[in-house]
Amino acid sequence: MNYHAYTLTDFLEDAHFKQWVYEPTSETESFWKKFLMENPEMSDTIANAKGILQLLSADIEKDFPEHDQVTNMWGKIQLGYDQPARPVKSIWPRLFLLTGAAAMVILVAGWLFKPATKEIQFAFHNLISTPENRFVERKNITDKPIVINLPDKSQITLQPKSTIRFPKNFDLKTEREVILSGEAFFKIHRNPDRPFYVYANELVTKVLGTSFTIKAFDDDQEVEVVVKTGKVSVFTCQEHKNNTNSENATIITPNQKVLYSRKEEIIKKFLVDAPEMIVSTAVIPPIGDFQDVPVSKIFKNLEESYGIEIVYDEKVFGDCMLTASFSQESLYDKIDLICKGIEAEFAVVDAKILVSGKGCH
Repeated sequence: MNYHAYTLTDFLEDAHFKQWVYEPTSETESFWKKFLMENPEMSDTIANAKGILQLLSADIEKDFPEHDQVTNMWGKIQLGYDQPARPVKSIWPRLFLLTGAAAMVILVAGWLFKPATKEIQFAFHNLISTPENRFVERKNITDKPIVINLPDKSQITLQPKSTIRFPKNFDLKTEREVILSGEAFFKIHRNPDRPFYVYANELVTKVLGTSFTIKAFDDDQEVEVVVKTGKVSVFTCQEHKNNTNSENATIITPNQKVLYSRKEEIIKKFLVDAPEMIVSTAVIPPIGDFQDVPVSKIFKNLEESYGIEIVYDEKVFGDCMLTASFSQESLYDKIDLICKGIEAEFAVVDAKILVSGKGCH
């Protein structure tokens, strides 16, 4: 099968690919992992196809519209009532090759992918609307960041045109909660008995003690959370309300970030644009010079120095020996130099660095 030339639609229709998504086995996991390592340029297409299939599977029973609604929507599509299609090759005829209900779900994709009706009142909305909960509100109306110290010794650096709110009885509450509109950097005082929650648009960030940045302006289409130190859990307000945040949370660590699409209601994890070395005594000191050492040792040192997983085939690159000297290069420049020395390439996928190639012979 020539998966190298596959489009998004091809993957959605491929039985072998769908089997991996819905009923993965050790064989299919091994096949697709190897394929991604050898073809990193296909990672976005595969991730999108996998995400669509998983979303269809999860929502087919819960959100599927009535027959009359489907007929009406399809009639409008045929009559051209909907917005004009973008000038790209249409996938509708091919999507009808899908079987049973899945094809019908694709037909009404607009129904499934539209933002869910905001019938629930998120936790922070409830706090605001409750009379006995009085809030302290701080706005940054200047053109420079301002520092706000909370009663628990946590510190917030609030960016211009941003607002932070927290209860006046903040220090007496079991859970430390603040509401952000805009952008802020948080340096949270550690207290395992009192978790810290930041509510920002539709996203909730939970921490015990760490530092991170949240960008969540009301007019932005995305909410961004970037971790500098420690570890945070990110989940949606709906998951928090339904008490499913622990099982659905996205965990991010230093040099990682998440972007939440407010339109698609999807959380995705990435590496930051310029990863920095982690300042921690638990990490072995980074090495600048390597003299004829296995490339696996260099990768391990970089993994521990930056806290980023580097995925590669040890059988392929196990015999590769390398001499390298690093100074002020960025992480990506270092990986690029290593790959040139072992005839390999790399790609960033799901907050990991994937290295692929023919190996050393």
